[in-house]
Amino acid sequence: MQSSVGGNDTWSGKVSAGLDWMKSTGVPNVEGNIQNGSAVIILMGVNDLYRPDSYISYINQKASSWSSKGAHTYFVSVNPTEGSYSNLNSDITTFNQKLKSGLSNVTYIDTNTYLKQNGFSTTDGLHYTSDTYKKIYNYIKSHL
Repeated sequence: MQSSVGGNDTWSGKVSAGLDWMKSTGVPNVEGNIQNGSAVIILMGVNDLYRPDSYISYINQKASSWSSKGAHTYFVSVNPTEGSYSNLNSDITTFNQKLKSGLSNVTYIDTNTYLKQNGFSTTDGLHYTSDTYKKIYNYIKSHL
């Protein structure tokens, strides 16, 4: 997404990563930049759908800490897949529902439903085209 949208946002991301990377590297890479007025946006893929309770616990803890600095935390739904990866969509729905109901002091942004209703394109069933990444980014920005 970062290469599709450019801009001056601070990013920390890695393909094929999950919660362990988020804790050890992803969050520490940007945490020093979080301050009053920051929007901390957490967006992930399908690589770690089977640990929703661990994500809820970690994100709630971090959101509380960031809130005390004057920042606001957003969690963006895991987005749909298609083609040979479409079998993941029921697991994605379950994960999203658990996070939406379990997160506190975090705004949930439902890009999954937005993409299903407005269309999306992938390069391989899992990764999005540049145009779809831009749609996701703009939808997120419109909900901050």
